[in-house]
Amino acid sequence: MFKFAVLFCLVGLSLSSKKIKALKADLAAMKADYDKVVEDTNGSMEELETAIADLVKAVNDMKAEQAQRDINNQWQALHMAAAAACRGSTPEGGKGPWSNSVIPKENGVKCNDQCKRNTDRTVCKAEVSLTGYPGKATSYTQKVGHFYNYECDGGWNTDINHNEVAADEAAITKSDVTAYYRFCCCAKP
Repeated sequence: MFKFAVLFCLVGLSLSSKKIKALKADLAAMKADYDKVVEDTNGSMEELETAIADLVKAVNDMKAEQAQRDINNQWQALHMAAAAACRGSTPEGGKGPWSNSVIPKENGVKCNDQCKRNTDRTVCKAEVSLTGYPGKATSYTQKVGHFYNYECDGGWNTDINHNEVAADEAAITKSDVTAYYRFCCCAKP
């Protein structure tokens, strides 16, 4: 029986040794798998952080581009209003096959002189000054803008804040300042 017990112990130790080796191999494989997961997760986290940073930059770039488009559209709307004001300020309207031009008024220079600087539309028809307010009208008596008509030989309103060329690009977006931007209405002779 003693032999049987010794044999049983040796078989048990042998099996235990094999089990221990198998367990050690399983643990080593699990550790390798764990290390791989940690490494993949770290890489994925870095990739995710990079992707998020790239996305945030793209959104900020799109916001800046949209803000610039908004500014450009506001200036274009003002220029179209100036063209309409020039048309309304010209008693004879436009005549002939040529378009008339609208140019920003320079401080201290008469529109007569300023139109003469053009190569093709050298005759001043009027000087106009106009402003408009942001937002949609909510009543039929609400003032949405103001204008002045001037003669071509006056210097008129020389406030630098009313000079488009000298103004900040975003000045048109400021609703706390009422700027009457000035324009010369020029035509072909």
